[in-house]
Amino acid sequence: MKPVGILGILTLCAVPLGAPAAQSGALSRYDLDSAPAWRAELPADLAEVSGLAITADGRLLAHGDERAVVWRFDLTSRRPVGRFGLSDQAGVLSGDFEDIAVVGERLFLVTGTGQIYEGRIAPDGRTTGAARRTPGLGGGCEVEGMTWDEATRSLLLLCKTTRTRRWKDQLVILAVSARTWRFEKEPRIVVPEERLEQVTGEKRFNGSGLARDPRTGTFLLIAGPQRAFAEVSPSGEVLGGGRFDKDRHAQPEGIAVARDLTLLISDEASGKAAAAITAYASRP
Repeated sequence: MKPVGILGILTLCAVPLGAPAAQSGALSRYDLDSAPAWRAELPADLAEVSGLAITADGRLLAHGDERAVVWRFDLTSRRPVGRFGLSDQAGVLSGDFEDIAVVGERLFLVTGTGQIYEGRIAPDGRTTGAARRTPGLGGGCEVEGMTWDEATRSLLLLCKTTRTRRWKDQLVILAVSARTWRFEKEPRIVVPEERLEQVTGEKRFNGSGLARDPRTGTFLLIAGPQRAFAEVSPSGEVLGGGRFDKDRHAQPEGIAVARDLTLLISDEASGKAAAAITAYASRP
């Protein structure tokens, strides 16, 4: 199926300018400037780790960006313990997979062009059939982050870059219904990058990962190129942010919040640094 220009029907949803609120949301639980609770290097097969997701029973899933192979990661032993794949008639899917979301036993992977594939969580060493749910975004949004919004039964997609004048210098999050697989006509969230600059110190915010905090309902975002992070409310208010230690986070790509509220960040391998998952404990 040829990708269609979904972005052509979307309209701009402006977010008013103003000073961001004090950092009092989910980010206030973490000290991202101090040493993490733990850090685990990943095997070579996960050198290009992209997305992270937490299952309903608290397991961590991770995937790379070239094949639809999903790894199980044990948070107690802090190592991969198994893997399974999403496939079609030709075998395990190949593509530019950027993030993952899990809803019960349903599993979703999204590509950089906005194609969403749905499969099921499978036993270790097995593959499960996958269906493509969306044809793509027609090049207007390069997707790198995805998370689930239970209130609207939708998947939210974070644009790393946009190629439309309407969204110039904006951070954009789109929404697609998991019932109809139609994109909402307006972006779910639009945030001026100058608002984000006030908390990150960076003029750009090229989003690479997106997670919804289970306690506050706010959104946690990371930007790999800038090594930056931010928190925004469902209405687009910037609640806080900052920059990662460049020696600890060479290329942050994935983000998830564990059941005990531990914040998990995945970094691709970069230079001599191996790919890794870093954990920051939640403060009382």
